[in-house]
Amino acid sequence: MYGMIFETIQNIFQLEYGEQLWHALLEKTNYRNTVFCTHQTYPDDLVMELATAAAEVVGNRLTELDFLNYFGRCFIRSFDQYGYDKIIKAGGRYFCDFLTGIDNIHLQMRYMFPKMVSPSMYISHEDADGVLLHYRTPRSGLCPYLRGLLLQLAKDYFNIELLVEELASEPTGEDEYYQNRFRLHFNNRDYLASREMMNGSNLNLDVSMRAIMSSTLSSNALLQLFPFALIFRSDLKIISTGKQLKIMFMDGIYGHSLDELVKMRRPRVNLTWDNILGLQKVMCEIELFLIYKKEETVGNKTLQTVGNNKSEESRRLFLQGQFRYLKEWDAAMNAVIFLCNPIVNNLTDLDELGLKLDDLSMHGNGREMVMGGLQHNSRLEDLYERAEERSHELEKTHQLLEQWTERGDQLLYSMIPQSVADNLRKGTHPVDTCQNFESITVLFVELTNIEINADNALEMVKSMNAVFSQLDTVVDRHKVYKVETVGKVYMVVGGAPEENKSHVRDVALVALSFRDEINELVNTTGMDVRIRTGFHSGSAVAGVVGLKMPRYCFFGDTINTASRMQSSCDPGNIQMSSTSYSLLESFSGFVCEKRGLVKVKGKGEMQTYWLLHHQESAD
Repeated sequence: MYGMIFETIQNIFQLEYGEQLWHALLEKTNYRNTVFCTHQTYPDDLVMELATAAAEVVGNRLTELDFLNYFGRCFIRSFDQYGYDKIIKAGGRYFCDFLTGIDNIHLQMRYMFPKMVSPSMYISHEDADGVLLHYRTPRSGLCPYLRGLLLQLAKDYFNIELLVEELASEPTGEDEYYQNRFRLHFNNRDYLASREMMNGSNLNLDVSMRAIMSSTLSSNALLQLFPFALIFRSDLKIISTGKQLKIMFMDGIYGHSLDELVKMRRPRVNLTWDNILGLQKVMCEIELFLIYKKEETVGNKTLQTVGNNKSEESRRLFLQGQFRYLKEWDAAMNAVIFLCNPIVNNLTDLDELGLKLDDLSMHGNGREMVMGGLQHNSRLEDLYERAEERSHELEKTHQLLEQWTERGDQLLYSMIPQSVADNLRKGTHPVDTCQNFESITVLFVELTNIEINADNALEMVKSMNAVFSQLDTVVDRHKVYKVETVGKVYMVVGGAPEENKSHVRDVALVALSFRDEINELVNTTGMDVRIRTGFHSGSAVAGVVGLKMPRYCFFGDTINTASRMQSSCDPGNIQMSSTSYSLLESFSGFVCEKRGLVKVKGKGEMQTYWLLHHQESAD
């Protein structure tokens, strides 16, 4: 399918459901960052995938079939953006006229969309209350899409109320095509009245004009006007051809059955007398295979038989035209004439068929198409290739933009919690992001045995980076937030910015993991480093501070007390306040030891506890 179909879906969907939901659809269909290009082709099943994704993302009890119907309506609603509304308005005075000529529109559109695999539609029955529409396509499951398209088309361009009834499908004889039938219910009386008036005898004609209209055109003159015409009977036996086909088939094709030499290309129906009579208002395209004589030996005799060379690509003649039942010949025989012209795109095709320019009729545009074909085709292909290149470049740019956006997000989330950063993006003032937390646990870790001076500054920075990186991996495994590192001090908070009641347990597990990771690092690398850890629980206020290099900071006496727990701790140990100890008692598995009264700067004497280890419960 061409990108124009997906552009129409995108335009209307974004307008009515929002850009965020549209990106969610692309995400689910693995088409993230896709920029649909009008003349670029995409997989046929993408429409179905988008409909399935839309049903999941939008919800509201809307199904995949509902969104296929909606996508069909989107296609018609966006026609004016491409200028195709003029084609619809010129397609017929009545809805029935348009339906009759819709296949012809598809044929003309192939010059703008040469890779288009369009469906085939034709009407086999007309009455005052509607028509019987046949829909033939190589794609399955798109009947709801067609239904939405027809409903929107009837409403917007013909101002009629349409009811679409899907009937039982018919066998096609070809596995790769799906034949569907629809009964379209609408007021068709004005159309039938116009047809009756045109076919009636109440036209105001003078005597000379009546004489001209009553005269008949000889079959010889008719076949001179249409040198590629075919005439055949109800048994499909060919009884006459135009003069040019007579030249091309020197041995004659009279008496051969039409289905032996011809394949219907558009619409793709079986070649039967009844089907042909129902296609008189449809522009048809057939593929005529040139026949040849071959010799076959049967016993001692050599016989000449007629065959066709359907396997030879260069010997196919494509004819486009209209089937017409010859009423005037009805007394003698039932016959149909195929009034047509050959489809020849350029001089190369003309030469391969053994034709010359003067073999083509002058009343058609075949000669102009052949002469301009090479130039126009080359120009169109160049335009399409450029459009596809621009589309691919745009997709790559979007991918790079997303990669850099993700890197920027990672950097931002390393300074500010994601929930806070998202609020700032929505326009929330930094002051309004401040939160008051009634109970959190704050942990400080300080590296000891590391002295930084001018002589060993680089080596010490590398050592500190190795230690802090190890601590970062521990933080990622627990529900805690790393606030910052200042010098040799590492700060972690539990219960903020996402509040949770197990914050003291989470911080205690992090403190024990810190100690174990550092011990392992010392044993494996021989690095001479120890840590001093302390934590305290209480209330605090947090918010974004600063315009340049903003940080998410915590304020309150809880932070000061936690810092004192770390500074008054012995290296290699984990010290906590009595407040944290009281909270930690409600969680099983932690082994603690009372340290006693400790003189804390600015606090006086405080009762503190050692955190020794954690025992997993047996169950």
